[in-house]
Amino acid sequence: MMSTPSRSGARPLAVGLLLGFALLVGAPAPSVAADLQASILKVQRQANTALVNVQPVTDSYTRGEKRKRSSVGSGFLIDLQGHIVTNYHVAGRASRVMVTLHNQERVEAELVGEDPLTDLAVIKIPAELVAAYGMKPLRFGDSDALSVGEFVMALGSPLALARTMTFGVVSNTDRYLAEGMTLPTGERTGDFNTWIQTDAAINPGNSGGPLINLAGEVVGVNARGAAFADNIGFAIPSATAKSVAAALVTAGEVKRSYVGIQFQSLQDWESLFGMEKAARGALVASVERGGPAQAAGVLPGDVLLSYAGNSVSARFDEELPRVYSLIAGTPIGAQVPITLLRRDGEKALTITTVETGKLSGDEFEAAAWGFTVRGITDQMMFDQDLDSRDGVLVEGVKTGGPGDRGKLGRGWVIDQLDDQPVADLAAFQERYAALAAAGNPVLLRVVDQERLRLVLVTPTDDAGAEGGAR
Repeated sequence: MMSTPSRSGARPLAVGLLLGFALLVGAPAPSVAADLQASILKVQRQANTALVNVQPVTDSYTRGEKRKRSSVGSGFLIDLQGHIVTNYHVAGRASRVMVTLHNQERVEAELVGEDPLTDLAVIKIPAELVAAYGMKPLRFGDSDALSVGEFVMALGSPLALARTMTFGVVSNTDRYLAEGMTLPTGERTGDFNTWIQTDAAINPGNSGGPLINLAGEVVGVNARGAAFADNIGFAIPSATAKSVAAALVTAGEVKRSYVGIQFQSLQDWESLFGMEKAARGALVASVERGGPAQAAGVLPGDVLLSYAGNSVSARFDEELPRVYSLIAGTPIGAQVPITLLRRDGEKALTITTVETGKLSGDEFEAAAWGFTVRGITDQMMFDQDLDSRDGVLVEGVKTGGPGDRGKLGRGWVIDQLDDQPVADLAAFQERYAALAAAGNPVLLRVVDQERLRLVLVTPTDDAGAEGGAR
């Protein structure tokens, strides 16, 4: 069995590797190693006071009842007013956020704003604590200037081990994660940025911490590791984090335009449009029913060539975030000229943007019936291919509860209660209050993958009548 190197043996090995590298490039070996070591220590000292351990408490509804859940993540101070950047999947939707500072003082923070579309959030501690404890904010660097092979350090609290630094290199500056677009909270993310890939270890708990270069600048926000991989982690580029953080500090949210189009890369489709030698544009993969793009006449299979006078190019997946960002940055409500390519030629259309709505609706616990529901938003309707916003989505079903015994399924849509239509979450809550108080069996009409079915829910004596929401 292979033995694990001791800490005392690790340093000579690392120094030996550095010395060998220095000899290969012709530099004086001791000087290179000493300079690198000095740079690492300097960055660690500079970043130490800005780094915080984040302990959020969130409400979870996925098991059919409202449960409190605690977790651990990381964050870093960005100004003297006490604003701290972290991940949305760490502090977003939190009912309470505690942070542990560099001096191990534990204080409560407030949630300032959240943006699931980039998996970023900003929390805040009192400004007087920043001054009293000598905390020094970190500054954002230029992620667009990163190079593969550049040294970086990932700081945070992996596996709840606070004040941890790992060291490595940037292994890719433009990674696209098509398979990793869904957060643990269920929202989609990653449409507006590619990712920085690094072998500086990023483990659970590192999320929200800074990825720092040798100049002490934040070039990324640690966001996720790769399952079953050896130190492959991903960070949100600082170019994205800086602009989103500024919007969250100023307004508490990021406002974006939306047109209801999902794109895919044009690669492998060029021959269909005669573009073998000069591929251009982004392929329209799907169009939201009733959305701005459909109203303007955009069809699946069109190729978007230009948007608001800007040429569009997405031959490869890595180019798709630039297309989404271009649309998102359009003024809300603007009438935008676009040029499309169809197999019968080019088309000029005008599309009117709308504001991007909430990704997901609020949640509610129907305790007497043993399940939880979520309101349906326009974005959920599009993402989950629902026919309308009517009704509520079943978020979770409590094992052994009335809903479970009635064979209610997670992800189904309830559109009627005892033959009365349910328009939205507010209507469901109102009907629930009356029906649960009576304690009688309730007939639900549900939509299961476009099939209608009836579910009978029979409350038991031990089922509470109160419901809870966030």
